[in-house]
Amino acid sequence: MENENAFKNWINPTVVKKMGNVFHSVYPKFDQVRFLKQSQHLNDLELKARVLMLTEGLAKELTGNFKKDANIIKDVLLLKKLNSFELWPISEYISQFGLSHFDESFELMYHLTQQFTAEFAIRPFLKQDPELVFKKLSPWLDDKNVHVRRWISEGTRPILPWGGKIPSFIKTPATLELLDSLKYDEELYVRKSVANHLNDISKDHPHLVIKTLKNWFKNAPTHQKEKIIWIQKQALRTLIKKGHKSALELMGVVSDINVKVVQFKLNKNSFKVGDKLEFNFALELLEKKDHKLIIDYGIGFRKANGSISTKIFKLKTINVSTSERIDIKKIHSLKKITTLTFYPGIHELIIQVNGKVLKKISWKLE
Repeated sequence: MENENAFKNWINPTVVKKMGNVFHSVYPKFDQVRFLKQSQHLNDLELKARVLMLTEGLAKELTGNFKKDANIIKDVLLLKKLNSFELWPISEYISQFGLSHFDESFELMYHLTQQFTAEFAIRPFLKQDPELVFKKLSPWLDDKNVHVRRWISEGTRPILPWGGKIPSFIKTPATLELLDSLKYDEELYVRKSVANHLNDISKDHPHLVIKTLKNWFKNAPTHQKEKIIWIQKQALRTLIKKGHKSALELMGVVSDINVKVVQFKLNKNSFKVGDKLEFNFALELLEKKDHKLIIDYGIGFRKANGSISTKIFKLKTINVSTSERIDIKKIHSLKKITTLTFYPGIHELIIQVNGKVLKKISWKLE
C-alpha cells in the first residue's frame, strides 16, 4: 500500500490544477486543461521527476521568450497564491531557461526565495559565471528580508544537499567574502547557513576555515563574539568528529587526555530494523586538572560488501573536574530511512571523546 505522506505526493493533481489556474489568471493563453493532463502520469514518478515534468509543462504553455515569460512568472509570484513545493517547478524553469538572462533571472530568484527557495535555481548560474553572480548578490547582503540574506549563503555552498556540488568552489573556495558580510547577522537562521557553508569548505580546506574563524573571533567587537563562538561550534563539527587537532584546540579542547570509558553496555546484543539501540556508559577523568570533553558516539554500519562505515553522532559537550565520573545514557533508533540501507550481520558502536575513539563494541542486526 502506497504511503500517502511520501515526499513525491507533495506534487499531486490538486497542485497541478492550482498551478494551471494561477498561471492562466495572469496569462490567459496558458491552457490549464492541457497542463492538468500531466496529472495522469504522476503516479509513475518520484518527486523530482514530477517537478521536472511540470517544468516541461510550463515551457509548453508559456511564450518561449524568457523575457516575456519572466514577466508572467513575476506576476505569478507577486500574487502569492502558490506556496512551498508548488513553486519548485518555477525554480527549475529559471535554472533551465534563464541562464542567458541574468538580470531577469535574478529578479525572479529574489522574489522566489522569499516565498520558497532559490538555492537550487542559482546553482547553474554559479557554475557558468560566479563573478557575475557575486556582483548580483552583493547589494542584497544587507537586504531587509532574512530569506534573501540566507539565500546568499545557502545557495552558494560548495556542497548543497539536494543542490549538487560546485566543483570550482570545492577546489578553490570563493565565497568567504560573502560569508564575512553575514557573520554578524541578527538572525540565527542566517548564521546557521554561514556555519554550514564553512563546514562544507572544511572538508577540503580545514586550515583555511580554522584560520578564518580565528580571524573572525580576534577582530569581532566584544558584543559580537558570542555569534562567532556559535558559528565556530557548528562549522567545525565535521573536523571535530574526525579528531582534527587544530579544530579541537580552537574549541578549547585537548585531544590527548587521560579519560576512561567504563561500564559500557548495550540493552541487548541482537537487533532488528525498527528496534531501539539503547546503551549506557560512564566516563572517568584521570587527570589532575579540569577538561572540556566533546563526547560523540558512532554507529559502524555494515555495508553490502561486508565492510564497516561509521557515522558519528553528537552526544554532549561538558566541562569535567578532576576524578569526576560522568554517567551517560542514549537511545538510538534503528528505524528504516530512505538514506540508509540496513544489511544483516555484525555492526559496531563506538564511544569517541575529543575526536579519539576510546571504546568499541559489536552488535548484530538480524
